[in-house]
Amino acid sequence: MAELLVRAKNLKKYFPLKKGLVHRKNSYVRAVDGVSLSIKKGETLGLVGESGCGKSTTGRMVMRLLAPTEGEIWFDGRDISRLNDKQLRSTRKELQMIFQDPYASLNPRMKIGDLIAEPLIVHKIMTKKERDKRVHELLEYVGLNSYHANRYAHEFSGGQRQRIGIARAIAVNPKLIVADEPVSALDVSIQSQVLNLMQDLQKEFGLTYLFISHDLSVVEHISDRVGVMYLGKIVEMADKESLYMNPLHPYTKALLSAVPIANPRIKRERIILQGDIPSPSNPPTGCTFHPRCNACMEICKTVIPELKEIEPGHFSACHLYK
Repeated sequence: MAELLVRAKNLKKYFPLKKGLVHRKNSYVRAVDGVSLSIKKGETLGLVGESGCGKSTTGRMVMRLLAPTEGEIWFDGRDISRLNDKQLRSTRKELQMIFQDPYASLNPRMKIGDLIAEPLIVHKIMTKKERDKRVHELLEYVGLNSYHANRYAHEFSGGQRQRIGIARAIAVNPKLIVADEPVSALDVSIQSQVLNLMQDLQKEFGLTYLFISHDLSVVEHISDRVGVMYLGKIVEMADKESLYMNPLHPYTKALLSAVPIANPRIKRERIILQGDIPSPSNPPTGCTFHPRCNACMEICKTVIPELKEIEPGHFSACHLYK
């Protein structure tokens, strides 16, 4: 059994609400409200859900770009949830990120070679000559040429820019990469190339991914296990085969019903959710999904369901399964 690399327990992130210059006491946006997850070494955990459900905030807490309001984050056997910036510095190179917008994440004033070498300089790794050699190797790893090191970000296409972002992320040999919607800004044909590249690099370097996306077809392609988030909570977690073949939570069923099927002869019942996502500053009582759920019971309106194992390795937070 693979060793755990990441274990997050009851993570919460509340952002205080402000109105003008006056702080409204006890008013918060509950971006993440009690998330627990684990990631094994060499595994890809997909995190899916609608926009605003807390996926990116969860990823940034795991990276410790955001400090959690409550909860614990264990990375490679160390509790990093309460470390300050100075204490985190030695751990930073083991945690890297691939951002959603490949152009916004690259400094337009810097050459590509300098951008990729920057993490090596910050962590004082290698000499100047060794860094230059490493940059050329990384460019070739991601399907670019060594002479691209002397160009600027605006000279590349979107797919090439994301390859540059990936090269920068793997420069310091990290253990975990948080990929936050890494292909959502790319054309479909380019998406598959980038996903295949990420899988090839994972095999070659033993990388572990937390892959965040709203696209369930993309997550199915790359993930080993999938967690489904709704309004700051994980409502279902399972290996991808179990989740896609036998979804348990009504929210997961609704999401999967919206995924297009390539074969026009296969018909799938479309589940239309009623209403809008409630505000994370004023979530519903009980199960947060109950105002939109077509299987809502009285208990759902008052009692928060626990995420519990319904089938081996398949967890769901729903009162339908007692």
